[in-house]
Amino acid sequence: MTCSDSSTARSPRSPRRPRSPRPPSLLDELYAGHVRWDLVRPFPRQSAAERAAGDEAVAAVTDLLRTWIDPEEVDRTGRLPDGFQAALGKAGFLRLMIDPALGGLGLSWANAARVVEATARWSAPVAYTVAITNGFGSGSYLPVLPPGPLRDLIEARVAGGIVSGGADAEPIGTANQHRATTAVPVEDGAAYLITGEKVFIGNAPVADLMDVSATIDGTGEVRLFFVDLDAPGVEHVMRHEFMGLRGAEIGAIRFDNVRVAAERLLPESEDGWRMRPGEGTSGEADSSEADSGEADSGELAALALSARNLVVTPTTLGIARMCLVWTRDFLGRRVIDGRGLGEYDQIQRLVSATAADVFTIESLLAWSVLGGDQADLRPDLTAVKNLVSRLCWRTVDRTVSLLGAEGYETARSKAARGAVPLPVERAFRDARALRVAGGVDFMLDMWSAKSRPPLAPETRLPGLTPHDTALTSRNEMHLAFVAAQSRSLADIRGDDQHTLGVAGAIAAELLSMTVVLARSADLPDAADLADVSCTASRHRLAELRSRLGDRDRDAAATSDASLHTARFDFLTRT
Repeated sequence: MTCSDSSTARSPRSPRRPRSPRPPSLLDELYAGHVRWDLVRPFPRQSAAERAAGDEAVAAVTDLLRTWIDPEEVDRTGRLPDGFQAALGKAGFLRLMIDPALGGLGLSWANAARVVEATARWSAPVAYTVAITNGFGSGSYLPVLPPGPLRDLIEARVAGGIVSGGADAEPIGTANQHRATTAVPVEDGAAYLITGEKVFIGNAPVADLMDVSATIDGTGEVRLFFVDLDAPGVEHVMRHEFMGLRGAEIGAIRFDNVRVAAERLLPESEDGWRMRPGEGTSGEADSSEADSGEADSGELAALALSARNLVVTPTTLGIARMCLVWTRDFLGRRVIDGRGLGEYDQIQRLVSATAADVFTIESLLAWSVLGGDQADLRPDLTAVKNLVSRLCWRTVDRTVSLLGAEGYETARSKAARGAVPLPVERAFRDARALRVAGGVDFMLDMWSAKSRPPLAPETRLPGLTPHDTALTSRNEMHLAFVAAQSRSLADIRGDDQHTLGVAGAIAAELLSMTVVLARSADLPDAADLADVSCTASRHRLAELRSRLGDRDRDAAATSDASLHTARFDFLTRT
């Protein structure tokens, strides 16, 4: 299959790009009280040539899925068919953005996202597998790796068609700053012995090569090592079984004094690959990195955030789109007391909410993969992850309610009684995973606010209210509301976790409204969808604002009594 988007491919021998000043972040500007309408207008879109390359890839992956994957069978067995991984690799879908010189398809991030979305519409577990390999696989480091043995190794392995991924999560919890897995220098520093356990690792059961995080003995630094999973001392412990995403290749790995050559240590100056508050999300990395032979921590952070975005955002869009398809199907055949169910006011409100949610996720995905030339997307991507996973969850939950018992019933059960086997229940289970993958939602809200840049005196000037004649009058009012709320957001102060979490959620909703309104300005038919989306955001913002006054509530005392005393034991007894 040939569908190269060569201008955006990960070149096997591309020189390090010269550093240029980053544009501002739309989200950071909202935190500072400014709606930078100039950053989102005109709203970014794919060129015709890029779109055509994506169309070809989407058609090819759809054909492959129809040939290989029965989504219900994958959900029932929790396994992908034998030979399917090889088929994915042969067709290039495990090297979506890799240069064709290394056997890749040479697609852009936007087209890679379209492939993942198309896959998610058919099977979310397969989409997860494809996205993990392309976002977090070893080949994803090629754009930032300097020339040297590690780059040569990864190029050769990628050209050979490896399956790969990243192993960071541990039983102690990923939110910890340190890693219990250790790397002990041996042979006068020529190698390291890695010992520890990793859990919830995408592609662990099938990967050939894995980048593994470990604390270097004696320094306390957490670094990445590229480890062959057939090396002596590597134990494949188990496949994880989850509520949803059944069939996704996710497992646990144990390392017992696994020898790794020092040249397989990622040559970075800091842990920019870690998606933590403040890690490469604003400002510039040390300019000396460009010529130091080390990986640029700012670029590493951007790659990690984009990888998470590739795993989560297109999958949420695929699930949400199918919810709209299933809603149309169900309402097209359901009559209540002589009236079509879709004629009732409350049902119409549910349908409009679902359509608007799909448009919102679609707009946020477009911004997250196309807006990089107009704004620094790194801060935005954390907010986007939370926005889309929550929107998808609301959409599928609403769809279950709309279908009633038929929504809660499995597709297998419906097929057995001759009903239309819409897999809403399976989508419900799959969608919940996306609020956990890449960081649980309440933590990301806190991290977003914690990472906001400090307000300099010049940024405290009142932000202007933008105007755009391409917007409808109602959407102009929504834009004015965003401007007013952004100025108010800049005045929210407090470093306690509750205040940070609320501020992060408020900023995310304002980001969503800004992106949706900007896109609707170029799509007159979408004006009503933007209005419904922004109205829903305003309702959520009102609730969030009301929570700012909760900071004095004595949650600590109630929590302590629940965890450490017998005071509330009556709550645990029948």
